[in-house]
Amino acid sequence: MILFAQTSGNHSTNSGSWTPIPGLSLNLPKVAGEAVLLILNVPNPYATGSNFPGGNFGIEINGQIQSPFAAFTYNQQAPGSFGRIPTTLCVPIQLSGPQSITATAVWSGIRGSTVNIDSPATLTMVI
Repeated sequence: MILFAQTSGNHSTNSGSWTPIPGLSLNLPKVAGEAVLLILNVPNPYATGSNFPGGNFGIEINGQIQSPFAAFTYNQQAPGSFGRIPTTLCVPIQLSGPQSITATAVWSGIRGSTVNIDSPATLTMVI
């Protein structure tokens, strides 16, 4: 089974803490002993700022951030232009007993930068 959610419109964050990405949350009804693969694909993000700007991307399961995360930063302290940095994160989880889960894609800015999404991003759950 494959479940997915997709963003629409433009979104941005300048939060230094994990913040939900609008529209990227999935609910899985009770399942037992299943392996689940979560894939966050953000194909065209960019960050603005003047201190080596960048962004973090992660996945929360039932409100708990998972340890794998993805990040990007620019090589210049104050880039003359802010190129696109395609970012994909894969997080496998093993469900031990009957439980339902909510998976939410989250993001944050690095060193005070603003992270932007202006094309569709997806959160996919493969069961």
